[in-house]
Amino acid sequence: MINTKIILVDGMELTNLMIDHNVGVSVVGTYDVKRIDTDYFEGE
Repeated sequence: MINTKIILVDGMELTNLMIDHNVGVSVVGTYDVKRIDTDYFEGE
């Protein structure tokens, strides 16, 4: 007897898993998230 489970996933879950684990996807762009550097403005 084989004690293996198969879990079915829908297309959206499959897509999320592919993105999370970098399987079959590639990066086409990135963006920077910026914040104010308060140290820059102190002491003037």
